[in-house]
Amino acid sequence: MNILTSAAREGARLAVVTGPDVSGVIARVNAVCGAANITPTAVTVTGPDALNRVTVTVDADFQVVTGRILGTFSGVIPLTANSIMRHESM
Repeated sequence: MNILTSAAREGARLAVVTGPDVSGVIARVNAVCGAANITPTAVTVTGPDALNRVTVTVDADFQVVTGRILGTFSGVIPLTANSIMRHESM
């Protein structure tokens, strides 16, 4: 979750100093996640809205590793992190 939050923040920071450059934002988010061997399932960039805010949302699936502690619990937990910042050129 910490990596997703950092990736969303890095993406939002890039988005607010550009148009936003959506492909650049997605590349930055993928670079941050890739450093931790995480593959986002979706990256969404919205805005700027009426209040000049840009939102970057990063989704990823967490695969639960089973073992003696968790017993038979297994599966995928969907995670989402987002960051909202004010666009600087407006």
